[in-house]
Amino acid sequence: MRPLAIGLLLASACAAQVIVDPARLGSVLKVLDPQTGEQTLRCEVTPIKPSLNFSFRFQAGYVVRVPMNQYSGAGHGWAMLTRITPEGGQKPVYLIGRVRLPSVPKTKTEVEVGGGYLLGEGRYEVKWTLLDDSDRVCRGSWHVDARLGRRERQLNLAMPRDTVADFTLRGRPSGRPGSDDAAPIRLTVLLHAAPLFPMRTRLRASDRVLLLGLLSSLLERVPARSVRLVVFNLDQQKTLLRQDAFAPGALGRVAQALNGTELGLVDYHVLQNPRGHVDLLAGLVNLELRAEPPSDVVVFLGPETRYVDKLPATALEDPIGTAPQFFNLQFRPYFRPGATLPDSISQATAKVKGKTIIIRTPADFAKAIEQIERRGR
Repeated sequence: MRPLAIGLLLASACAAQVIVDPARLGSVLKVLDPQTGEQTLRCEVTPIKPSLNFSFRFQAGYVVRVPMNQYSGAGHGWAMLTRITPEGGQKPVYLIGRVRLPSVPKTKTEVEVGGGYLLGEGRYEVKWTLLDDSDRVCRGSWHVDARLGRRERQLNLAMPRDTVADFTLRGRPSGRPGSDDAAPIRLTVLLHAAPLFPMRTRLRASDRVLLLGLLSSLLERVPARSVRLVVFNLDQQKTLLRQDAFAPGALGRVAQALNGTELGLVDYHVLQNPRGHVDLLAGLVNLELRAEPPSDVVVFLGPETRYVDKLPATALEDPIGTAPQFFNLQFRPYFRPGATLPDSISQATAKVKGKTIIIRTPADFAKAIEQIERRGR
């Protein structure tokens, strides 16, 4: 049964965790329980504690680390199956996800990936299984307690108690929180795939889960008639993903791009061009200034960068027609000291007469969305 199980899971899963009807899985659900004679994959899974995210849902998940000396060559992959059971009596919810590994050389390093999900208030039991293409298994189980803190108890949550959702936000129960009569806009999101702490050289699994949560929350809350998404990294001086007509259901592609980002590995061409991050940033802005049709709003989204270079005076081109309104929603956690100088993205935003808004809490995020909706009014 196990080879069939891994085949079915790899065929039906995607890069991000998505909810699946258990009726589609059939006997595959048995892999959640130990099987006689199964082979063990060495790995370590660590739960991510639930925290209230920027769409007023609890965001939780896990980080898994796997030593790569268990693999060699190309064609390897993992399928992950998660069962989340509300202790309030509702039926369990099943999520599946997939990671396709690049070609693995002889190495002693570990690969770290993360998975996430959204919760309403309540207590949950989580059972998690990873299967690889060699019929090996890794397991984990834990309890999740999603509850509001003392300062948050007056907030109206966007998910009912004892419910589970994925980041695709398909079939969300109460529509867009705080929806109003704001006119839908053409939106471009420039997502900076960078660590939460600027001086880190690794994009950790927890960073990826946070970035995916920020993006899904923004797409849910901003009324948009069309979305263009660009995922980029200044350290590597490149665009990781670009997609017009982006929809929240395609967040799996974003998760795949984030999982494939290795900041510690830099092409030598990047090292030969120490100001290439400035060129990339100017190029991203110029593409929006020349876009046909133009977006109404362009939003930089992500943490503060470690670069403080200004764009040269001649770096930006004149817009074709009406220039979009630029915003920089810069996430800074409370436990990190504030920067003494504006970073390069903040300075680029100011150069096109845009606005940088520091985001620390869901309330900050809600106020930022209001400013986007009020643009020009």
